Amino acid sequence: MRGSTMSCLNARTLIRLAASGIIAMSTVVGAALLIPGGMFAEAGFKAVVSPTSVEQLEGTYSVDGRNPNGSRYEGRVYITAKNGIAFFRWEISGQTFHGQGGMAGSVLTIDWGESQPVIYRVNADGTLDGTWAGGKASERLVRIK
Repeated sequence: MRGSTMSCLNARTLIRLAASGIIAMSTVVGAALLIPGGMFAEAGFKAVVSPTSVEQLEGTYSVDGRNPNGSRYEGRVYITAKNGIAFFRWEISGQTFHGQGGMAGSVLTIDWGESQPVIYRVNADGTLDGTWAGGKASERLVRIK
């Protein structure tokens, strides 16, 4: 699956997925379900799929951030991926920045040519919260495409 998706899974679908080895089901039916790959379902089997690979992050994002001096910025971020590497292109205030990096768990580290990388936490809803400049600056990416 691409990105973060909210969907309702019925019992028949869960049983079919479990039989095929795609998910692992709890013996406590209807209480909670942990699914490898970042999916978690609670009672009622509503499931949230967290991106678990850089390929699932591919897309166009709005960026809203704060520079180390406190000034705000907005723009677009384009993420592509190849062979487990994420490639970033930030377009902010008429300037373009490039970076690349990889993901470990829910942490994405992007080297963009400065002394310290941008470190993002990939959230269950598909947004990315990042810090840079040694934690003195931050930004949030929200998928728009």
